[in-house]
Amino acid sequence: MDRTGNEYEILIWTPIIGFDMDKSDRGVDEYYTELGFTPDKISLFLFAPDIIHQHEDMATEQTLRPDYCNYYGNIRNEKRAIQPWTNHKLRELCNNIISKGTEVYAGVMGVYINADHDSPTFYNSASHEWLDDHKELLTVRTDGADCLNVLKRFKDGTYYEDFLLEKLKVMLVDYGMTGLHTADGFCPVTGNACIYRSDYSNDMVDQFVMHTGIVLPEALLEPIEDTNLEGLQRRADYIWNRLRREWIEFYAWRWSAFWKKISDGLHAIGKKVMTNNAWCSEPFEAYYRFGIDYKKFYEAGVDCVVTESQAAAVNSSIEGDNKYRLHQYMTMPMLMRAFAPEGKMLCITGVKDSTEEWNALEHLPSAVEREIYTVSNMYIQQGKQIERCTDGLTVCLGDGITADEWKWQHDRWDIGFAKAPEEILTPTLIWSDSAVYDFLDEYIKTRRWSFHKTVYELAELGAQFACISRIENLANVTGAIFIPNVDILPEVELAAIAAYSGGPILCTAAADRLQALPGKGKPDVYFEDPVADFKLCMFAYNMPSFDYAKVLKPLGKDDNRPYIVGEPRYAAEAPSFLWCMTFQKASTGFAAACALLVRGLYNDEIYTDSTSMMIPLVYGPDSIRILVGNENRLQYFKTIVKTRRAVKDIINRSKFPALPAKVLDNNGGIIVPKSEDTLIPDDVHGFIVKTIPGGLTILDIELK
Repeated sequence: MDRTGNEYEILIWTPIIGFDMDKSDRGVDEYYTELGFTPDKISLFLFAPDIIHQHEDMATEQTLRPDYCNYYGNIRNEKRAIQPWTNHKLRELCNNIISKGTEVYAGVMGVYINADHDSPTFYNSASHEWLDDHKELLTVRTDGADCLNVLKRFKDGTYYEDFLLEKLKVMLVDYGMTGLHTADGFCPVTGNACIYRSDYSNDMVDQFVMHTGIVLPEALLEPIEDTNLEGLQRRADYIWNRLRREWIEFYAWRWSAFWKKISDGLHAIGKKVMTNNAWCSEPFEAYYRFGIDYKKFYEAGVDCVVTESQAAAVNSSIEGDNKYRLHQYMTMPMLMRAFAPEGKMLCITGVKDSTEEWNALEHLPSAVEREIYTVSNMYIQQGKQIERCTDGLTVCLGDGITADEWKWQHDRWDIGFAKAPEEILTPTLIWSDSAVYDFLDEYIKTRRWSFHKTVYELAELGAQFACISRIENLANVTGAIFIPNVDILPEVELAAIAAYSGGPILCTAAADRLQALPGKGKPDVYFEDPVADFKLCMFAYNMPSFDYAKVLKPLGKDDNRPYIVGEPRYAAEAPSFLWCMTFQKASTGFAAACALLVRGLYNDEIYTDSTSMMIPLVYGPDSIRILVGNENRLQYFKTIVKTRRAVKDIINRSKFPALPAKVLDNNGGIIVPKSEDTLIPDDVHGFIVKTIPGGLTILDIELK
């Protein structure tokens, strides 16, 4: 797909309660009538992996388990009660969807319902599951065992993935499905099983030893019962504290081997493979927390990764540290694209889930709208061309949605996925894969901010980035560039950064390691964190004239949150993806100074004095599109925008506001138009953008 145009793919992820089993066509025509368009893909969320495990053949018609018919077997959604679908009716449903020109996927998770007592609902749980007879495949955490671990072996030593592949081949063909779509449990292992606390079972440790050749103390190799939590914790403490990199790299290899076997096997029969990313995690977080390497996923043959970039849905539906991760999740796809530029990626837009009991379409529509507009306007520069980072969106979940609600979404998709801009007026992030691989040891040792942590923290302070480029493409980049943790880069990449002459160079680094680029001389500006125990610094070259006093003014401020005590290597890990990773704290003053320096390097063609989110995109020599966000989810907000050249026209592309933008005279007063013909008089260089609570406004500005 051409990521520079206004094309985009739509995947709808829906349980089959979204269709009406009692209709002769199984409700397909009715569903498509309400949609008002033909989606590229539909993933039927059949939920439980037993739809694969227990599949035999289609010779006889059999009633499907309730948990296949709706997520966790929930008794109803907004439109209908759960229906007793059969295997034959499901096959008809698949055939009828495919006849519309839409691909159909089997969507499953790696759950074990009879052990999942924290499930959103506990309706119609299975009385007997396949895992009841194969508990050697359960994920073994240091606090107990539950859910499927797809990387494990049966008691006879054969791999689960071999069994899974053979069952998948039959099941997908029998139902006429296009391919497989997996989520929790298949990427990553479910049960919040971060690899610092799982899976330290006899099987996984044996696989680890076999793959790495590492010799562990005999006491750790003696068989341990899955219920012996004390023994499992001893293993975990030894491996995680002494062999952390090796443990992470083993998991990355193991996941790659799993997906290569599944992808090769399904491709051989003409089927495709999609998987969700690792629980809302960008490349480094996925690598460290779950041992998942997205680059290796694509290399293994995975056709598409579905990114869990639904901040409002996660924040509203699941308990955690209660942090609204808007910028954290919105910048995740940009880093994933830079890490694996050629892979297909569809970003989730979280709209509703009747089982988990949240409905962002009704209760948080401005947040849904903002996420659509934001993820569709994150870009990567490849060569001289600017491309959108995502190939499209995944609607989660697609049942119980009215025709009006579908139109509401479709209107906003079309707005967000306009033609890619010619230029982006924010600094360009420069990505190196060292931000994952070389940073690993540094993070273990120091817990300093990662590339992603730096980007989203500055974004929250008003310094957003809308474009990224791989360091190999640096010769094609122009304008200001920003490289977090530049001291991690290998010498050849450091030299390339130092040689850059296309604009300002901004870098962060560990202050005790690097305070200037090698061979570049003294930077134009340098400052470090005067408060934090672990001192980061920021420095810059090729700078224009600048108000450095304003930038440096916040230094020294702090919010008095505690810093890591003791050796960072042994700092407590966050219990799950619902809590942010453990990082050394940077002082609030240092972070604010970094954000002011970045924001000050936005191109001055169009600017604002506030710290409101503003992403300026160039569509022509006189045409600039701006995305202006409102961080306040309870109040409307007005942002005053100024332009260097006089304004010719202002066109509202978003659904709000309805009235034309209010333009300002040279004294800052609002100019009241006398008619449609006098909306913008001569010599106007400022206007007011109004944004809805927690939302975003898009304006196209024509300059004289």
